[in-house]
Amino acid sequence: MKLRLLCLLGVMSVWVNAFSQTCTCYVNVDSTYTIVPLTVGPNPGTPPLYQCGECSSQPIPLPFSFCFYGKNYDTVYINNKGTLSFGHPVYNFSSKGFPAGVDTMMLAPLWASVYDSLTPGEVYYKMSPTHLIVQWNTVGYQSFDCDLYDNFQVVITNGSDSILPPGDNVSFCYWLMKWQSADSSGGSGGFGGVPADVGVNKGDGIHYAQFGMFRYHGYYYYGPYDSNSDLYWIDDRSFIFNTCVTGDNLPPIIMNPDSCHKFTVCALDTLSFSSLFLCSEKRQRATLTVSASPPLSGLTTDTTSQYSIDSITVHLIAALADTGVHIITITATDNGSPPLTNERQYTITINPCGDTAKSDTGKGAGINKLRADNAGFTIYPNPNKGKFTITLSHRTAGGSQTIEVYNVLGEKVNFGTLDPPAGGQGDYEIDLSSQPKGIYFIKLFNDTAVFGTEKVVVQ
Repeated sequence: MKLRLLCLLGVMSVWVNAFSQTCTCYVNVDSTYTIVPLTVGPNPGTPPLYQCGECSSQPIPLPFSFCFYGKNYDTVYINNKGTLSFGHPVYNFSSKGFPAGVDTMMLAPLWASVYDSLTPGEVYYKMSPTHLIVQWNTVGYQSFDCDLYDNFQVVITNGSDSILPPGDNVSFCYWLMKWQSADSSGGSGGFGGVPADVGVNKGDGIHYAQFGMFRYHGYYYYGPYDSNSDLYWIDDRSFIFNTCVTGDNLPPIIMNPDSCHKFTVCALDTLSFSSLFLCSEKRQRATLTVSASPPLSGLTTDTTSQYSIDSITVHLIAALADTGVHIITITATDNGSPPLTNERQYTITINPCGDTAKSDTGKGAGINKLRADNAGFTIYPNPNKGKFTITLSHRTAGGSQTIEVYNVLGEKVNFGTLDPPAGGQGDYEIDLSSQPKGIYFIKLFNDTAVFGTEKVVVQ
């Protein structure tokens, strides 16, 4: 009891720090979760915590159909060793790894020698009408050190629940991972023994998807089929994918360090974000493409590929002409026959912000009529198709007034003299229809002094 209390105090201090982060897929256990009744196996658990070594649950009914390699399941087994299985419980950890045995249909967020009989950790689950969350919460291993715990979860859905991106029905998610091997699996101090497996087993004795094999502490990853990757690499990562396939292969796996997919920026600001996809099967490769709806004028991308991970970084220079909400879709298409795809969508909101958000009344009433605070003139309409009107609100005493128009490279593309009628006010037509679409800067001069400046967008 004393050992358990000391370990629990150490774990509590860690929890406080971890959940100060945002945009994580990892869901904190609360009162809506239930401890999994692990009552099956050679070392079953007992109420109320059901802590055990080799154990599984009875088949747990699902209020939805879960699609796994073309077959629908309405029950699931939750296994202490870090897996979900369909058809029968899997309460042991095999040093042989994948592929597991025939009829072993299994999702393995961390197939390892979990042994929580002496630790403060438990296995929890939360059921909704369309998804199930299972979490291995601060679980340890046999002959464990008091400060080494793993925290990971799996989510399965009916395929349309918004908890996951459209088209995907499974996610693996990790928080703090501090061990991968028990002493009984050849480890020492939680590392160095039989690698812990992360992936999916179809259950035909042949086909599987390997996400990683983790053996050491550290932060290096050498690909899904190298058995020497470091466990700390999966801290705060997630794998999101679709098992509802009719063949033997899974589409590329969405592999993001977080679940942030909504961004808000101001016009003329820049934004960069990355999306990663893992090819989890041997000889699988992916091609990444990007599309935006509505289209975005300032969008560029960079792509890289290493250790079966294809990465794309999206760069956006937000244009005033693109004010509004845009959906950026990144699609990963593999080299299978037929090719399989997975998509990640991002919602980008571009606001005018600052002076560009002010109308003649000074309120954020849109961008059709924009005014700089020091301008003394307005531009209408804005954005436009190249033709617009400058309205002088007043005329300075004496001197001549001229206008100059510059593009974003600082090149002068238009100029002229303004000669307002008596009274000092007037409207003047400007024609930039021969110029490329983009942002232009209007400068109004009184003699040689700048009288006002403003931006105009030509669409």
